[in-house]
Amino acid sequence: MPASHRFALTVPLLLAILLTGCSKQTTPVTPAGAGAANPQGQVASVMSDNPTLIDDDASEPTDPTSASATPAEISATAGTSAAIRPLTFWRTIRDVERRFEFAFSDTDSTGQPTRAVVTIHKYFTGSFNILVADSVGEGSPPAAHVIHKPLADHWVRRILLRRVFLADEGERPVWRIVATSGVRITSKDATSHIVSVRVQSAGLDTTITDPLAFIRLRAILKLDPASPVTLTVTTGRADDVVLLYTRDRRTRFHANGDDTYTAMFQAPDLLGVHHFGVDALSHGTLFDDTAPYDSQAWIEPYIVHPIVIASGTPD
Repeated sequence: MPASHRFALTVPLLLAILLTGCSKQTTPVTPAGAGAANPQGQVASVMSDNPTLIDDDASEPTDPTSASATPAEISATAGTSAAIRPLTFWRTIRDVERRFEFAFSDTDSTGQPTRAVVTIHKYFTGSFNILVADSVGEGSPPAAHVIHKPLADHWVRRILLRRVFLADEGERPVWRIVATSGVRITSKDATSHIVSVRVQSAGLDTTITDPLAFIRLRAILKLDPASPVTLTVTTGRADDVVLLYTRDRRTRFHANGDDTYTAMFQAPDLLGVHHFGVDALSHGTLFDDTAPYDSQAWIEPYIVHPIVIASGTPD
């Protein structure tokens, strides 16, 4: 098998291939001259035609989220000089850098590759903001201030494509997406770590241990419309703050006291590809004004069933 050919693409150098400007869109656009001799252009074109498999609708939450500290969390920080009482928190994203890595392999008799792995990177910088309750004297009106912690997150997703002959495409082989991964988002110097995410719903009970493992399109999680879904997240610590992200919801998981956390959401009554996210924050991220922002998040795709996906694509 011939060796893979790997090269990185950055937005400033590839105006003809990738979207540019202030948009947070991550998908490549169709470049000029996307012919047989330009597999990179062909792959970029296919990706731009499938935004729901490339982007996600849960990974960039900026809405304020209630901190809702539990009695155990308040007790854990009692007497600590750096302890704070968070009320709400949110992210402010000031800059997004995008980078695409294309790795081609498995050349055919004409010397053209038949397999492509695209790794998508996004780098977010900004601040993690916490609205903190101030200590005030008895009878005084409540007061609060905002703490801003520097934020630097790295977003990663992988896409697998194959160049194949399809009956409805004539005699010329075409590129098709055959698998996608979830998304992993990790803050700079993070100590937070998600070990696994268990997903339970009607007729479904599966555990995810690697968000960047390829998921064949026909094997993407399938949920019934409006069905309840239970998520159980395992991290390496019992005092993390674990958050649930969906397209229109931001909420906290319940800490079970044994490094696991549980939450529920309802699948939308809307056909198509969707995503849910889990985000593990270190205890100090929210409850210590001197501790850095420390986070790891996994974003996973799912399909509201029934829906036809990957019709005509190879397994």
